[in-house]
Amino acid sequence: MGGLPGTPGTGVVAATAATVSIHDFQVGMCMALNFFSATGIVLANKYVMNKLGFGFATTLVFVHFFVTFALLCLCAMLGVFVPKKLAIAEVAKLAAGNSLFVVLTNLSLQYNSVGLYQIFKNLTTPTIVVIEAALYGIYQTYPILGSLVLMCSGAILVTSGELAGNLIGISYAAAGVVSASFYQVWSGQLQKSLDCNALQLQLYTAFISALMVLPMAPIFDNYSLSGSPDSIWSFDYSLFNVLCILGTGVLAFGVNVSIFLIIGLSSPIAYNVMGVAKTCVILASDFLFFERQVDAKSVTGMLVSMTGVGLYTYLKLSKSRSGAVAVSQDEDADGNNTSSSTSCSTSTVLITMAGGSLVLLIGTGLWFMYTANPGVHAPIRKLR
Repeated sequence: MGGLPGTPGTGVVAATAATVSIHDFQVGMCMALNFFSATGIVLANKYVMNKLGFGFATTLVFVHFFVTFALLCLCAMLGVFVPKKLAIAEVAKLAAGNSLFVVLTNLSLQYNSVGLYQIFKNLTTPTIVVIEAALYGIYQTYPILGSLVLMCSGAILVTSGELAGNLIGISYAAAGVVSASFYQVWSGQLQKSLDCNALQLQLYTAFISALMVLPMAPIFDNYSLSGSPDSIWSFDYSLFNVLCILGTGVLAFGVNVSIFLIIGLSSPIAYNVMGVAKTCVILASDFLFFERQVDAKSVTGMLVSMTGVGLYTYLKLSKSRSGAVAVSQDEDADGNNTSSSTSCSTSTVLITMAGGSLVLLIGTGLWFMYTANPGVHAPIRKLR
């Protein structure tokens, strides 16, 4: 069996346990990076577009991709990773999906509230389920489908009161969900098929995405040379404003890299777990800082949607644990040792503790800031 003291299997078990611990630590660090950068970029983008008046969402996307590419080049120069030659045609498909996804989600953020923006992002998961079933023949169980119904029902409750006033924003958000779903499906496949790591793939993706977005900027944003006050050339490019815009690019670097790292090191399931924590913080910020009215329907919708997300994640993790235990038992019977079940269990505890702690910490901090300095949080009017 290889599990008795003094037998050769004991050393294998210890070595595997050490590898699992390192792997779980790496996953936890990537999730922490994604949590803070993804939460920060939503608030930073909203601040730059609404407070500073830089309402040029597509141009902001170009800045994000350019800064991501520049920082990845710096990481390569410092020896953080070794660039690898990849098939341009394959990466271009991913870059196209990435460009469309980011442009549409930024437009969604510009025209919608932060809460509505985030609820639509949660619909990416059921959309991926539909894509996998229709194109790849991968089907989910009825309990998982039930959890997806909860998520969609909650989203409908939250958005039903804003359809009339935000039809353009709703359209951008819906299109962003479809493009984001394809992007996530393709990103997972390419890391395996091209045999590359997250940084190597993102280096290509960021550069090609920047080239694809650049021609879109004059179409979606106001590049008029007539001296219009709404033109991008009339914006106040003070040092502070420029640093804020570039700061969103640094946060985008963290988001772009961490998504690929999480998918490569673990799975989209783990990414969804962290997504629950991000959603809670972002929705709370929408109530506190962006003048969203607190009403029973919105709160009920958010609770229903988050219940569905949590139930979906729980079911997927339970399924993974069951599969890992079965594989571990089969391999142990053949004289080989694995720690798949241990890895899954440890990752689950790590994710839950990290997510819960981060939500509690940031939520407490936001509430303290709000109650201690009520005059600082003047309503921020959205651009229209």
